[in-house]
Amino acid sequence: MKKWIGMGALALAAACDVPQAPVVTGPDGQARIQINPSGLTCYENRCLDINPAARSVRQIGNKTTGIPRSIDVSDGTVTPAEFKQMGTAASLAGGQGSGNDR
Repeated sequence: MKKWIGMGALALAAACDVPQAPVVTGPDGQARIQINPSGLTCYENRCLDINPAARSVRQIGNKTTGIPRSIDVSDGTVTPAEFKQMGTAASLAGGQGSGNDR
């Protein structure tokens, strides 16, 4: 039991040290999050593995799913609302034991 509490505390501490993605101002004046094409893109303590070339997104521990069609990632940035929408899609993708694995 103590081992699991220690592991949870360690994971929580590691999550706090995650570098946040740079936020830039787009041509429309709106804040935009820069996508890290070679790793995790983290914003407000949520990290997603976003692949603009494959139009896919994955949350750690879940399956890869498609980026919603309404989101344009071609310029390498997304709005905070689009990041949240991709996070929801990635969460709904399910983990290793769900979906077609049954």
